[in-house]
Amino acid sequence: MPLHLLGKKSWNVYNADNIARVRRDEAAAKAAEQAEEQRMQEVDAQRRLAILRGEVPPPIEDEREAESDNAKDASSDARLKFPGGGRKRRKRPEEDDTEFELRLAKERNDATYAIVESSRKPVSSAPIIDHAGHIDLFGDERARAHAEKNPEAEADRKKKEREYEDQYTMRFSNAAGKDGISQPWYSHGEGVAPDVSAKNVWGREDPDRKTRDIQRINSNDPLAMMKKGAKQVRELKRERKKIQEERNEDLRQLRKESHRDAHRDRHSERDGRDRRRYSDTKRHDSRRTRSKDRDSDSRGRSDDHRERRRHKEDERRKRHRDSRSRSPDRRRHRH
Repeated sequence: MPLHLLGKKSWNVYNADNIARVRRDEAAAKAAEQAEEQRMQEVDAQRRLAILRGEVPPPIEDEREAESDNAKDASSDARLKFPGGGRKRRKRPEEDDTEFELRLAKERNDATYAIVESSRKPVSSAPIIDHAGHIDLFGDERARAHAEKNPEAEADRKKKEREYEDQYTMRFSNAAGKDGISQPWYSHGEGVAPDVSAKNVWGREDPDRKTRDIQRINSNDPLAMMKKGAKQVRELKRERKKIQEERNEDLRQLRKESHRDAHRDRHSERDGRDRRRYSDTKRHDSRRTRSKDRDSDSRGRSDDHRERRRHKEDERRKRHRDSRSRSPDRRRHRH
């Protein structure tokens, strides 16, 4: 039977204790890295804020600590690079291999950062805010003195330059002429446009000039075009409404006519039924009358027949009586 002893070994990488230890070391290294990054960002922010305020930026680390750390790191780097020289770095009590490697890496990073900071050029501590309260990131006193000129002289110089440029430069402000917008019509107290002359270019009377000018202005006026479009839209809506009303009226007339036709058909059908009923009633009455007449005729004939029979019977009886009354006389006569 094979013995499974690998899980019992302390150096087994798949052991539960070793896996938990690795995860704990990774979390600690990540937390240390985040803390170091946060510290570096805070230090950089403080230094930038001090530089913007014109103050002396605070040092990143103490000079002596930096020098001592540089010396220690240089010696440690030399020993790490050259294993045969210098004293060998040893682990501290209760420090495992992972913590030892993390400590060495942190020390090397701190030494590199200190070397880079020491190699930077010194920053000037001159104020960056001038006498007017503006921020000047350059701090050149001679340029600032050159920039502070006489405002009146600068205004005169710019005015002369503009007058010289106006001789050969077309500006949007002079689109209506050099003095075209100096005093426009809406700047007057009356607030109305000046009257346009009714003469043409040859000085002759032109009564249609105002009409043409108004048409031209309206054709070039976007507001007039908008009003025209709105008017067309209203007319179109009015026409559509009129067409819809006419269509509704036609439909109403159609419904009314159909209702009238249906009413007429119902009335004619009712009249036809009444006529048929009347004719049937009349026919039935005539049949009843004929049957009554027939019955009366038959009753009359039967009565006549009965009367004749009765009459015949009476005559027969009478003859019989007569015959009986004669028979004794005959017998008497015979005797």
